[in-house]
Amino acid sequence: MPNTINMLLDVNVPITVQLGRTRMSIRDLLKMKKGLVVRLDSMAGEPVDVFISSKMLAKGEITVVDDKMSVRISQLYGAREKFKQL
Repeated sequence: MPNTINMLLDVNVPITVQLGRTRMSIRDLLKMKKGLVVRLDSMAGEPVDVFISSKMLAKGEITVVDDKMSVRISQLYGAREKFKQL
């Protein structure tokens, strides 16, 4: 069994970072043009949500590393965090 788990450790999974949410009518979506600013429900500097599939994994803060946007994890959620406490 341990060999099976070890094989999974190197599997890459997609991670999504959600900056915020909003609602728009289809009419407004069809009017979208380059340069349009879409207002989100979160404030600048507020923690962002980090997901694997639809499951929240963590909260973090947006940072810049080597001119690329990055996320610094500030709080973990889920089974992994529970196992750390054992």
